[in-house]
Amino acid sequence: MREIIISEPKDESFKAQLLALYETFKNISPGEKVNFNLDNINWVFPLLILPITAYIKHTGSTYTIGDAHRTKDYLNSIHFPSGVDSVDLFQNATQRLKSYVPISILKMTSPEQRERLETLFLEMVFKILAPNQGAMNAIYYPAGELVGNIFEHSKESEGYVFGQFYPKKNYLDMCIVDCGRGLVKTYSEEKHLDLKDDEAIVQALEGNSTKANTERGYGIRTSRRVICEGLKGEFALISGQAVFLSYNNEKYMSILPQFNWQGVIVAYRIPKPEQPVDIGPYIE
Repeated sequence: MREIIISEPKDESFKAQLLALYETFKNISPGEKVNFNLDNINWVFPLLILPITAYIKHTGSTYTIGDAHRTKDYLNSIHFPSGVDSVDLFQNATQRLKSYVPISILKMTSPEQRERLETLFLEMVFKILAPNQGAMNAIYYPAGELVGNIFEHSKESEGYVFGQFYPKKNYLDMCIVDCGRGLVKTYSEEKHLDLKDDEAIVQALEGNSTKANTERGYGIRTSRRVICEGLKGEFALISGQAVFLSYNNEKYMSILPQFNWQGVIVAYRIPKPEQPVDIGPYIE
C-alpha cells in the first residue's frame, strides 16, 4: 500500500489549505487504497482532515500517526477517522466540547436518525459560535442547504460534516464532503448536459438545478452569497478536477492537474457575527 505523507498548510488561509489538499490527493487513482501519514501536521483543518476521513471510509485506506504526536488527542476527540453516526454517539461526544463539532456521518439509510443528527450538528455549531441572535438564520441556512445537497444529488449513502471554531481567530471553519457521483455526472444523468468539471461548478453556482424537472436550484448559489456577502466569509467548492474559491468579493476557478475528487467537497469560513444579519437579500 502506497504511503501518502500529508504536508501541513503553510498558514491557515483557505488557499494554503486547498494547496495541502491538492498535494495530498494528486496522483491518487480513483479507489486506490493508500496509507496517510499524518506525522508532519501539527494543526488540523476541516478542509484537509474531512476529505481524508471520507476517503479512508470510502476506500478502506489507512492512516498512521505517532503515539506521542501533538495532534493525536485532538484527532481522537473529533472521532477521526471513524466519525459519529448516531444521536447517542453524537451526544456523548459533545458533552464537554467547547470549540468544535465531531466528525459526523449522515446516512441515507436512516433518514430519521440522519435528520436528528443533522439538527444536533447545526445546534452545536450555533452553540459554539454563539453569535448575535439576529444571525441565527445566516448560520443555519448555508449549513442546512449544503448538507442537504449530499443526499439530493450525490447518490451516495453517506455524507460527512465537520466544524471547528477558532476562538483566537474568531471564525468558524466548516467542511461538507461526499464521495458520490460528482457534479459532472449529476448534470449528465439528470439533465443530459455534457459539461467539464469547471462548467458543472458554474452551473451549480448560477443556480441551475441538477434535478431533471426543476429549472432553478438555489442551494449552492444562495449559500455562497449568504456566506461571502452576508457574513463576509470564504467559500470553496471542489468536484472532479475543478476548484472554485470565493473571498473578499473575488472569485477564482482552477483546474487541478493529476487530481480528481469523486464527489463534492464544500468548505466555508465565517467570522463570528457580532451584529444581526439579514439574509433576505440573498435568498432567491
